[in-house]
Amino acid sequence: RVERLTDISPEDALAEGVAVSESDYEISKKDGRVPVIAFAKLWQSINGRGSWTANPWVWVVEFKRVTS
Repeated sequence: RVERLTDISPEDALAEGVAVSESDYEISKKDGRVPVIAFAKLWQSINGRGSWTANPWVWVVEFKRVTS
């Protein structure tokens, strides 16, 4: 599916592998957006200043673990 970059959910941000510290995790329980903020910082470190606020359309690719 496609969605706007800034529409990423906290769960999807965590699935992207962002690091959230123990203290941030406690804040996240109240705010819920901490993983998204961490992902935004990561995105900008890779794609440059202003890339988050540009809010491009992105592909969301999900994988499901299958056990036999």
